[in-house]
Amino acid sequence: MRLSVFIAQKYNISRRTAKEYIKNGFVISGKSIITKDIDILGNEDIILNVPQNNISYNLNDYIIYQDNNYIFFYKPPFMHSERHTISDSLTVSDIYKNFPDFKPLSRLDYEADGVIGIISKNIPLNNISKSYYAVVCGDFKSNITLSNKIDADNKQKVKVLEDNGGFPAVIKKVSSNGKYSLVSVALEKAARHQVRAFLSYLHFPILGDKLYGGANFKRLCLHCFSYTINDVTVMCKKQTDEFLKMYKSLD
Repeated sequence: MRLSVFIAQKYNISRRTAKEYIKNGFVISGKSIITKDIDILGNEDIILNVPQNNISYNLNDYIIYQDNNYIFFYKPPFMHSERHTISDSLTVSDIYKNFPDFKPLSRLDYEADGVIGIISKNIPLNNISKSYYAVVCGDFKSNITLSNKIDADNKQKVKVLEDNGGFPAVIKKVSSNGKYSLVSVALEKAARHQVRAFLSYLHFPILGDKLYGGANFKRLCLHCFSYTINDVTVMCKKQTDEFLKMYKSLD
């Protein structure tokens, strides 16, 4: 086993971050500092000499629905999907660790909120679909379905290509006050940042989406209100009502 793999698994961080900690001399075995990503047996006394947050949370605050095959959670805005450093606050991956017999299916961006789900490793995945609300800048007038391909080679911002053949997204106008519009976006599979990039491509960037040209706001106004895995659909009504209330307060 590589040392970076061991550190990543033990401390629930990415392997990339683990390699950085090794390189910077934060990994100790016995009394020795290890600065190279070496092969290890996996039973060594290895510690990471970095201050850690004492994270405590109530799991029930995040679970929306649970049975033997499916678990759905509400992810609030400003929560990372994965731990980037050992000192990060609570992440989605920390919550998932409570359910080792389940596997995650998708993720939400750091500033976005809404429903996410995991499925038991013992059952097949037949279909998955998600529905979002987004507040966009401008008067969105017509419904449209886009299936353009996404170039995600750039690690931060993706690019919408002119070629079709990507994952379809059905975008519909819900309401508009002329300055801002509320749209719904339904899709099954999705590329990274697809909803954000598609709306920017249509010249209706999401409010608060600085990366894709949206006006400044306190958060990214993207909310996943419905999530379906196989034949189970779960919504987060309370948080959706709060999101819609936020939209209605805009002028």
